[in-house]
Amino acid sequence: MKFTGRLVALLKTLNPNAYDKLCKNFSLLDAWKQFFFNYSILFALMLLLFVPAVLFGASGLQEKLASFDTFTVNGNVSAGEPVVLLRAPDIVVDLTDDASMTNERVLFTKQGVSWKEWLLFGQTSKTWDELTDLTSASQDTLFLVLLFLVPSFAFWAGVLFLICYFSIVLVASVFAFLLPRVWRHKITYVTSLKLCLFAATIMMAVELLLLPFYRNWWLPVLLYVVFLAIGIALVGDRELSSERKDGKKAKRHEIWD
Repeated sequence: MKFTGRLVALLKTLNPNAYDKLCKNFSLLDAWKQFFFNYSILFALMLLLFVPAVLFGASGLQEKLASFDTFTVNGNVSAGEPVVLLRAPDIVVDLTDDASMTNERVLFTKQGVSWKEWLLFGQTSKTWDELTDLTSASQDTLFLVLLFLVPSFAFWAGVLFLICYFSIVLVASVFAFLLPRVWRHKITYVTSLKLCLFAATIMMAVELLLLPFYRNWWLPVLLYVVFLAIGIALVGDRELSSERKDGKKAKRHEIWD
C-alpha cells in the first residue's frame, strides 16, 4: 500500500463505522503494518509539537525560577522549599537538609543530582564535585553532548511508548474476544485483534498529540475502550448476521437436496 493509502486508512481508523470494511479489506499482517504506520506518524507529529511547547513554556519556566531566593551564575543557589520545575516526569530542586528521592524522576539537592534509570529500575546519583569538570568543557563539547541527548531521548521515548501500546493491544484483544461471548455476541479472535489495532489510533493520537501541552493517561484509555466497544458492537453483529444467513442457505440446500 502506498503512503497516501496509509494516510487515508489512518483517518478511517478514527471512525468506528469504518471498522467493518477495514476488517474485511485488511489482513492481520496489514493491520499490524497500519498500526506501526499510525504510531510512526503520530509520534513524529508529537516531536514537532514539542518545539512550540518549549517556546510557550518559557514564561512558565521564568515563573518557576522566580521561586528561588538566589540563583547566580557562580553556582550559589538557595531556596526555602522544594521547587517543582516540571511534572510528569517530575523534575524537582530540593535544597533542604533532609532532601531524599521519592517519586521524582530527577532531583537536585545540595549534595548533587539523582535520577532514575529507564523503566524506573535503579537510581544514579552524582555529587557536585563529580560534575565540576563540566564547567571546563568547551561550548562545542556541550553542544555535541546536547545534540547526542536529544535523538537518544526521542529514540527511547519512542520505544517505550511503542511497547506500552503494543502491550495494551494484546491484552485488550483477549478481553475483546472473551467478554462479548458473555452476552452471546460472537466475534473471532482475529477480528477482535484487528479492532484493537484500529481503535488504538484514537488512543495514540490523543495521548501523543496532547503530550507536549497536557499530560493525561485516562482520557486516551477511555476513548480507546469506547471506540473498541463500538467496533465490537457493529462488526460482531454483522459477523453474526452473516453466519445466520449462511446457515439459512445451508438449510435450504439440505431441504432441496
